[in-house]
Amino acid sequence: MIKSQPVTIQASPAYKSDNTNNIEQISGSEDNLGILRNIKIGSFNIGSALADILGSGVWNRIMIADLGFAATPVSLLLSLNYFMAPFVVLTGQKSDHTNIRGYRRLPWVWGGRSLIAIGYLLLAFFTVELATTKAQGWWLGIILALSLTGIGTVLSGSAYTALIYDRAPKHQRGRAMGLAWTMLLFGYAVSGVLFARLLPEYSTAGVLGLFTTTVLIISGLWFFSVLGEEKRQTTTYTQPQSVRTKQSTFWEDFQAVWSQRTTRLFFLYIGLSFMGAFAQDQILEPFGAQVFDLSTGETSRFAAFWGTTALLGSILALYLQRKISRYSYERINRYGIFILITTFGLLGMSSFMHLGSIIRPVLLLFGIGLGMWNIGTWGLMVSVSDEQHTGTYFGLWTMASLIFRGGGAVLGAMFRDVIITISNNISLSYGLVFFLEAVVLIAALIIIRQVRFDTEENISQNQVLAIAGAD
Repeated sequence: MIKSQPVTIQASPAYKSDNTNNIEQISGSEDNLGILRNIKIGSFNIGSALADILGSGVWNRIMIADLGFAATPVSLLLSLNYFMAPFVVLTGQKSDHTNIRGYRRLPWVWGGRSLIAIGYLLLAFFTVELATTKAQGWWLGIILALSLTGIGTVLSGSAYTALIYDRAPKHQRGRAMGLAWTMLLFGYAVSGVLFARLLPEYSTAGVLGLFTTTVLIISGLWFFSVLGEEKRQTTTYTQPQSVRTKQSTFWEDFQAVWSQRTTRLFFLYIGLSFMGAFAQDQILEPFGAQVFDLSTGETSRFAAFWGTTALLGSILALYLQRKISRYSYERINRYGIFILITTFGLLGMSSFMHLGSIIRPVLLLFGIGLGMWNIGTWGLMVSVSDEQHTGTYFGLWTMASLIFRGGGAVLGAMFRDVIITISNNISLSYGLVFFLEAVVLIAALIIIRQVRFDTEENISQNQVLAIAGAD
């Protein structure tokens, strides 16, 4: 077993908002991140979840099941943002050092999310034109639109995560991260209900209405959630002399992080686990449509099923981690992976045997596993990151999660198309994708078991992680 080196995380200066007195009461003192303030910041991820499902849960279903396009090109286009992920490390590191009108994180966050909103509006227009005119030139517009969403994700992803890390004092960072990512799961649950109501059956007018309404909602959430959460620096930002005597370059920061063996192993684990968990990401709704003949509204509710229980799984994980000392992030993470492996095995059986009656219960189980795996993984991310290279570390984790999630989704779609071409059997193709995911997750479990995380670190995090209320 490889013993990870203990990581010392120094507390950063607290960020006090310049907002109104009411907001000051919500946040408590400048050394404390109140629970309501934490929820406000975390609501950013509700918008992120809606945007994610809008693309990988609704647009993919429209393109594959309703318009009849192959899954592979659709998956490749949706994964453009994932394949830009290596640049996330660079933008994360840049947000550590830049000063734009006194701010480090907010320009990256708002600039990137603005591009995502514009990209989705264009995507709706170009998709409707493609469906109406059948002119293949509209594919160029779709590529442009999804490229904008990809660039926006690269610019804003790690900067938002680093902003949470900056905003929370040391003793509350675990809770701040866990609650923010729990809000992501809440957003998934909400998205299924919202999209099923806005687009119960496919129509071009419905597509335009759905995308426009969703963009308005997510833009409001992204703006409000981080408003006032970064204190404006009136002088050029500098780190304490004890932390850094000069501003380092990107490659110096990256080499300092990557030289740690624990970092490399954890990067590999993130890659495998995200690949295994999300290879079905862009074919789950088409699976329901093509194998069980479910409507657009019914498959849109898939996200509500697993999103709701993912939220419950996260709450359960946070409760266990706080109240019972033996439930470390490492153990909770393993339990989540075990449940995910079981889930994909059952989904494979349902496809092979046409067991439509078990789809919804299996999706509920999938959510529980996803929630526990999510909290366990992000808790471990915090424990192996340090403040000196916050943006670089979270840029690395974001890059791994994005590029392997995207790669897994594309491989899952390609595998589905190849099996259909060879066997002309749709049920077989989807079932084999699900079984492949289980195998990849087993490999991820083997990797993470090679790293022994420091016990004292886990126990100390037990004291700071809570789902309700500030300590």
